[in-house]
Amino acid sequence: MANQVRIEIMDQFGKWHRHTTISNNPSSIKQALQVALKTQLASRSKKVRAVDDKTNSFIDMLQG
Repeated sequence: MANQVRIEIMDQFGKWHRHTTISNNPSSIKQALQVALKTQLASRSKKVRAVDDKTNSFIDMLQG
């Protein structure tokens, strides 16, 4: 089974919330981060990150 990546969004209070889980593919990770930045939850903090679902290791972060 392929590794899964968790996309999380930071709210206005600095707490991370799970947005979605995707496959560990660089193009799908970038696309999911872009989509997450456009959500209502990310409207204030403008921060989203990708975290490996199994190991909880940080993969990527996007600020908008």
